[in-house]
Amino acid sequence: MTKWALYTRYSNESRSYVMSTEQSSKAEARAYFMGIKRLNAEQFDNIYQVDLMKESKSDPNKGLLLG
Repeated sequence: MTKWALYTRYSNESRSYVMSTEQSSKAEARAYFMGIKRLNAEQFDNIYQVDLMKESKSDPNKGLLLG
């Protein structure tokens, strides 16, 4: 499984992370997020985008709270 992230889509090219899921394909991740947000394809595409979540190069045992 691959980890996919949901980001908000802004007109000024900046975006914010919303949530992530592990799915087999981008299409499956998109369908999952559309179901969670209860939006049709057009509404979803105007607000969000789905991208592959990149793995962090830092220590995987280090959490946000541990710094």
